[in-house]
Amino acid sequence: MSAARRGVRAAGKARSAKAEPRRRRVRATPKASGRAKPAGASRRIEPARGNAGAAVTGLSHIAIATAGADALAQALAAALGAERGAEEVLDGGALRLLFVRLGPVTLELIEPRSPDHTVARFLAKRGPGLHHVSLEVPDLERMLERCRAAGVEVIDGPRPGAHGTRVAFLHPKSLSGVLLELCERPRRARRQAARRG
Repeated sequence: MSAARRGVRAAGKARSAKAEPRRRRVRATPKASGRAKPAGASRRIEPARGNAGAAVTGLSHIAIATAGADALAQALAAALGAERGAEEVLDGGALRLLFVRLGPVTLELIEPRSPDHTVARFLAKRGPGLHHVSLEVPDLERMLERCRAAGVEVIDGPRPGAHGTRVAFLHPKSLSGVLLELCERPRRARRQAARRG
């Protein structure tokens, strides 16, 4: 092959190399087990140390705001086999609570009895639906201290809740729009639950 021809061939290879960029080989970083970590996997967030008593121990209930607690309880019983539980009236008779059990989950149907109650205003603004999620804690004061230290706004509490509990609410603007209730059961009820569990 002549020198001129070799030069033309080399120039052609150089052009094709520019037209097709080199592909990079991406290697997965192996974990200790030798398997690759999946894309988008995040690190586990460890709980703060030294906060015994300031931790969530379970789901207390999920609260649903409704203008008709009885009708909703009947629908849940017919559709999902829910069992109707205890009723209670709070806030000087302005709020009726009806508890419904669905297996291990408790729903609290909250029905305002006064147009001035915060739940009545919630219904007028947003309509019926999820109102709050209640988390069980063993020491409400310590949990509220921890929340404040973390920059989570506390709305109110501790104050009396249903079934002799003490509750406090955390502001939705601190928690991506979700209203959370922290619920501390009476000590006697906690001891009974510990014996059963």
